[in-house]
This record gives sequence, C-alpha cells and structure tokens, in this order.
Amino acid sequence: MPSTTLSAVWYGTGDLRLEDRPLAPMGPTEVLVEVANCGVCATDLHMLDGTIRLYPPPRLLGHEIGGTVRAVGGDVTHVQPGDAVAVDTGLACNTCFHCREGRPFMCPNRKSAGGGFSEYNVVPASVVYRLPTGVSPRIGALAEPLSCALHAVERGQLRPADSVAVVGAGALGLLVSILARLCGATRTLVSDPDPRRRELALQFGASRVLDPLHDNLLEAAREMTDGRGVDCAFEAAGLQATFEQALELPRAGGTLVQVSVPSPEIRVPLKTYDLFSRELTIRGSYIRTTEFQRAVDLLATLDLSSLIGERFALKNIGAAIEAARRRDSIRVLVGPG
Repeated sequence: MPSTTLSAVWYGTGDLRLEDRPLAPMGPTEVLVEVANCGVCATDLHMLDGTIRLYPPPRLLGHEIGGTVRAVGGDVTHVQPGDAVAVDTGLACNTCFHCREGRPFMCPNRKSAGGGFSEYNVVPASVVYRLPTGVSPRIGALAEPLSCALHAVERGQLRPADSVAVVGAGALGLLVSILARLCGATRTLVSDPDPRRRELALQFGASRVLDPLHDNLLEAAREMTDGRGVDCAFEAAGLQATFEQALELPRAGGTLVQVSVPSPEIRVPLKTYDLFSRELTIRGSYIRTTEFQRAVDLLATLDLSSLIGERFALKNIGAAIEAARRRDSIRVLVGPG
C-alpha cells in the first residue's frame, strides 16, 4: 500500500498546488482506490476562479472519479481488489434535519471523501460503487454527472410523450436530453452556440437543435408543440441570458428546471404576473439524492464515449483546467499518468 499520493490541492482563488501528501491508513470499513480518470467539472472551475465557495480551503478537488480498487478493509465485502469503480465523494452526516428528511445533498455538515485530482484515495466503502462488467474507469468518471442529470430529470417529473427543451449542451445538458428520451419524451429541442455540441445532441437523439445566437428558441419551441410551448425546459448553461431564454419556453402549466451551476451574482428579472397566469413551476436541481447507483447501472446501457475528450496527466492539471475553460471537449479528464 502506498504511503503518499500526488494530489492537486486547492488553497483559494487561482491557487492549485501539486503536492505529495501522506495517505491515511486504511480502516476495516475503508477502500483504497487508485484514480484512473477524473472529469473537470464546472464546479471545479467556479471554485478555482472564486465565483463559488462551497468549502473552505485547503481541499482536494475533483469529484467525477473512475478508478480501480487496490485494497479493502477487513469488513468490506461489496468490492475487491481489481474492481473498476466509481466514487461518490459526497459524505453526509446522516443525523441532521436534511439527512433525516432524505436530502443528504443539503446536509450542512457534508464532507468530501477524497478527491479525484489525486493518485490514490482512502475512502469509506459506502461511497465506492462497482462498475458493471465491461464498463471502464474512463466511462466510470461520468457516473457523477449522470447521477446529477437523473436528479434533474426526476425534478422535471417527465411523462411519456412530453416535449422537452434543454438550453445548454455541455455534459449535463446532453445527459439530461438523453435521459429525457429514456423517460419517454418524444420531442426534444437542444440549444447551444457550439456546432460540435449541437451535432452531438442530434447523435444522442434530439429532435431539433438550435444556435441561440441566431435562432429564436421560443418560436422553435412553439412550432414543435402546436403553439403551446414545451412541457418542461431545463436550463443547463448557467448564464443570465440562458435562464431568461429557458424561462420563456414552458407552456402554461409547464415546468422549468435549473440544473446548471450559475454564478451566485446572477439575478434574473421575473414577471410575477407571468408566473401567476402561466401557473409555471420552477425547480432547482442541486446535486442528487439516491441516484448514484442507478447512474452506475445505466453506464452499462448507454454509449457515452463521445462525451469524453482530451485526457491530461495529473502533473499537467493546469493545462487540463484551461482546456475545460475553453470548452475544448464535453468532458476533459485528468489521470495520474
């Protein structure tokens, strides 16, 4: 068992340092996971640029982890050395009001079990999920965003034959559009200014794609729905303009789900009479509740390989962060070597 691990540690705005850190000894209910790949998420970028402060520094970043079990504690039975796994790094206290209400993602005492921008992690066995046979740790890194997309779709309460609009075709937006179709949505409209992402949306089954810089989303949504507007719209870009666009798209009695990670400074004007007269439902979608296992199981049935782009060695974490900022690919990965 290694005694140290190379890790990228966040010390505050713009301050990410590579360090050799001691690896904690493994207890009877813990697992040693060697990280194979970790996705660079928008949340990581927000933490680094200081627009969102979810946790105090210093802290290991990276929460979209696919890896391999290297050792297990004596009481661990559901995984064994050599297993390909995904790791849900969120660890709730299980005793506060929110945990006991079945909302562990709202736990004010929530901690991080390790971090993906590292070579190794010793984590509680409860956050380790064995991947289905044939699913590699590379694809396992998508389990976390897929679980968030599952939560968002459930917040939308989709029904068979519903119509859906997704504003933003990043990882979350594309995953939401895929899952909406699995839930029975028959008409899906996806909007993104990047032609490569629009093409991916079509490959994943979108009925229609639009460029929001040149196309009229509201007109398109109404054309697709006999003038009504969509049953459910998902805002997945995190900008004021995209939220304002998404707000127009649901029909009377429809739903808007905000699933992106926006800056806390964004303020959106809302016509309260419009909210009243359309009887519009607006829901936030924050992380997930109990969807992680289902996300892992879904990885065996979905071909998500086209979402994964360039992979960087951990020692080149700075280049990986910049590639993610440039939106070079849907998901930039970081791995030890």
